[in-house]
Amino acid sequence: MISALTVKFFRQAQRRPIFLFSFFLVLIAVFLGCTLVKKEGVLNQGFLVVYLNLDTTHTHPALDFTLEELWLEDELGTKTPLSPQQKEIDTSMAAGQIVLARSELNPGFYTKIGFKITRAMLIKGGETQPLELAEEGLGHIPISLKIVSSKTTNLFLDWEPESSIGPEDTFLPVIEVRKSAAGLKKLLLYVSNSQSNYISVIDRSSHQIIDTITVGDSPMGMVLSENGDYLYVANYFSNTISIIDTFTNRLVDTIALNIGIGPTELNIPAKSSTLYVTAKDSNAVIAIDTLTKNILKKIDVGQGPIGLVSDPHGQYIYVANSYSNNISVIDTRDNNLVNTIGAGGEPRYLGIYQRYLVVSNSQTNSVNFIDRHSSKVMSTVFVSSQPGNLIPGLRGWVYVAGERSHDISFITPALNIAPRKLSAGKHPSGMALDKDRKLLYVANLMDNTISVFDLIREVEIKRIEVGDRPYDLVLVSD
Repeated sequence: MISALTVKFFRQAQRRPIFLFSFFLVLIAVFLGCTLVKKEGVLNQGFLVVYLNLDTTHTHPALDFTLEELWLEDELGTKTPLSPQQKEIDTSMAAGQIVLARSELNPGFYTKIGFKITRAMLIKGGETQPLELAEEGLGHIPISLKIVSSKTTNLFLDWEPESSIGPEDTFLPVIEVRKSAAGLKKLLLYVSNSQSNYISVIDRSSHQIIDTITVGDSPMGMVLSENGDYLYVANYFSNTISIIDTFTNRLVDTIALNIGIGPTELNIPAKSSTLYVTAKDSNAVIAIDTLTKNILKKIDVGQGPIGLVSDPHGQYIYVANSYSNNISVIDTRDNNLVNTIGAGGEPRYLGIYQRYLVVSNSQTNSVNFIDRHSSKVMSTVFVSSQPGNLIPGLRGWVYVAGERSHDISFITPALNIAPRKLSAGKHPSGMALDKDRKLLYVANLMDNTISVFDLIREVEIKRIEVGDRPYDLVLVSD
């Protein structure tokens, strides 16, 4: 994160001559200024994500084709080119869904999506047969699409391979707009895409994206209300909290954080209507009444607070202060700081496991199990490079994301090393556990994907493409 690097730089610069500090400060200001100008340049644009779906429950002929061009047309026939994310399309598409295109577009109405195919092949009995291209490989699909400024819009397309082969082995893909994309609320998975400014909604029964929800700038941590009706999202750069209705999957309200900067992680304690937010760049935690949307209190903690977790009874909030190497303890009854617990090097994420507070220490490659009653470190487990997020798992395990080792470690306080690991994508971040279906979902920050692990067989069974820099996951269940 920019803010983390800036803070570390300030610390080092304080030991250097004043002129050197001033010089580098100017450089940082110029860099940040350029970034802001770049962002402002696209504020009037809308954003479109096009998904291509294939029903994986049926057997299809083995087909593949090359998608050379993709474009939109408006009512006047004006063409706007789209850049295909993937040109080689086949019936073995991972998870039955791919991101076909992502594009910034001028706001307005579009009535067609057109495409040009340059090659098609049919595979029979291990042999490859070229197909003739009908209509010279050109086709279009009627759509009714409205692009709105600063909003993300989806277009879901269904490909029917069986209907795409015509007489005399001609090929023109039969692609239709999906009329609706809906999923059971209890089988949804939400993904915060920290550089796409929207939330991806995944149907866990099909492992396909069914919706996206535009939120603030750089969405990061998320949390559900206790009844699951609302999803709260921390928008780091816009300094807001987005509120999403999980029944309609629509943004219903936004809370501005006027007294804190850099909202990162969220927590709502058990049987509580108070939302706690780490304001990373203000060294504080903000308490918000979810009923009135009013800010209740700004609570000063250590330096660089990121992760926070509440105890099972909801009496205490624990906050990981990554730059001061300690844990702040807040009493939720009066929102006062009541204790500070020492931790390892750069603690960033927290979890609750039985009587323990579990702390991942990014700098020392270790995880501490701290007794919540005595505040003493009872066990230290060493893991692969740079442990990040962690959650309680099945069969007494705690799952820890190795951000630089690109894996998930299985740990327990009884062992000082991780005996088992799962290979994930690049820089695993947020995780969510489906206990009933024995599935683990992992957000791969640098791959722009979600890994789905079968925990019975301990294998990855799906990779789902999402937005840029997926950071956190929230699973809706019964």
